[in-house]
Amino acid sequence: MERLRRAAFPLALIAALAVAAGFLVEDSAAELENLVFTSRADRLRVVVPRGWRASDQPSYPGVLLWMARSQPQGQIELTVEAFTRELYCSWPVTCRTSHDGLPSKYACALRPKLEAQHLKVGPVQAGPKDNEDAGLASIWFEYDDGKHFLRQAIAFSTDRAISLVLAAPSSAARATHVRAFEQALRTLHLLSAEETARAEGIVATTAGATAAATPGDAGPVDSGELADGAALDAGVVFESAPAPKISPVGPCL
Repeated sequence: MERLRRAAFPLALIAALAVAAGFLVEDSAAELENLVFTSRADRLRVVVPRGWRASDQPSYPGVLLWMARSQPQGQIELTVEAFTRELYCSWPVTCRTSHDGLPSKYACALRPKLEAQHLKVGPVQAGPKDNEDAGLASIWFEYDDGKHFLRQAIAFSTDRAISLVLAAPSSAARATHVRAFEQALRTLHLLSAEETARAEGIVATTAGATAAATPGDAGPVDSGELADGAALDAGVVFESAPAPKISPVGPCL
């Protein structure tokens, strides 16, 4: 599992292969409702598939959201990283100079890393038209090592590399969860300035209510379980790497 996680780093920390049970998290006053997760910092919104347990509690760096289903077993994770010139220039020249879009170029850069770890990597496929219409054109591809079966989708905003990763213990389990994965992928949405401002207003209101209702000595709690049917509120604040100040795409030294 550690081998797979390193292979896809930094775009996708394949934490879906290692269920984080019992890690410490801070007690949160945020409401979990409406099956909608919003990251203001990354200006990103996604809808959690019905019947999936969801958590925004910290697990691995770069992982914004993880969702789980037990029958059959499967996990879906949403990861985001800053799209920088350093990241772009880490891709092989053949990938950077191809005529494909950024998601396909990144998949091209990931492929040799995965294959070097003896993973069988499938062909890159175009993502749903819904993503393209939303300004987040995506691709997806599958890979496995015979024990862990994954499907990874990649999309880019102007300053973020976004990945959605499905992991399952068998090919059949992965196939069973493809519909939920595609549902989540189709709902990926970049927040407009108006939507971001609205979310900030919700945060301010939530913070005021929390200050009045939450004891000052609240401490960390042990959270090995996800809340059934939970979804994540727009009032939750997520810290991400700062947006790059120069265009990520450009000459590489």
